[in-house]
Amino acid sequence: SSETMSGQCTPDLLWMLTRANNAFLVKRDSGRTQFCKEQFNLTNTNSFKTSGIANGQGADLQPIDNGAVLTIKSSKGKFKPAQLCKATKMARGADMFDKDFAKVAKCVKNTVGGYYRPDLSKAALARWTKLHRSIKKTKKLAAAGDAAKGKK
Repeated sequence: SSETMSGQCTPDLLWMLTRANNAFLVKRDSGRTQFCKEQFNLTNTNSFKTSGIANGQGADLQPIDNGAVLTIKSSKGKFKPAQLCKATKMARGADMFDKDFAKVAKCVKNTVGGYYRPDLSKAALARWTKLHRSIKKTKKLAAAGDAAKGKK
């Protein structure tokens, strides 16, 4: 259907109303560069394709300790906000984190790209790659900090 989660107007109209001014918009370089901090915006760019507000369907990846949480908008939650999101936790023990990169990538690709929003598949995989690298880097820093504390 062409209705958004609000159920009251089309995505095009909602985008026209919110593209220039909304609470999630971050403008840089005197407004020439625009980013967006909204949920369900994988690339954090201010565009209709990736907008979590204007589109009825959206996907989001957020980091947790040993992995990520993939959240998608549910069309059944249009009038029931508690059922708007479906979250899938993709995490295991710290020792398995490095081995699970491909498994999580496959899950993200099959969920977002397979049947939900194929146009966002590359953005979701890029987001997972960045999250994996950042979590891996913070684990190395934490391990180095723990080792330094143990020596003192």
